[in-house]
Amino acid sequence: MSKVKNIMLPVDGSQQSIDAFKRGIEYASEVNSSVYLVQVLKEGHENLPKPERESFLKSLSEYAENHGVTVNKLLVYGEARSHIATILVDEWSIDLIIMGATGKGRVGKMVIGSTTDYVIRHARCDVLIVR
Repeated sequence: MSKVKNIMLPVDGSQQSIDAFKRGIEYASEVNSSVYLVQVLKEGHENLPKPERESFLKSLSEYAENHGVTVNKLLVYGEARSHIATILVDEWSIDLIIMGATGKGRVGKMVIGSTTDYVIRHARCDVLIVR
């Protein structure tokens, strides 16, 4: 694999996404990459209080900084799979996405989640799946 400059770490609050985030921070530290942390919420969640919406990403950012990695964080509203696989990959020139195999959705008990499956099939960069 060529030099990985920009890594996206999408999170949804599930334990697998947090585990993938931690692995991503470890890897980014080793290869000195820029990290883009993103949480995509479904439309309609904009009414949640701002501190509640931002506290999850803030705690993950603090974890990263404690491990010597600065992250660029973004909270987005819309469809997670298209934002992760294409929109943000292009916007941030992402070289690698590191994400969990399953997420918080109803399909969490499946072998691989629907969002992860979509990202694997449509991402415009490499994808590393963490179990």
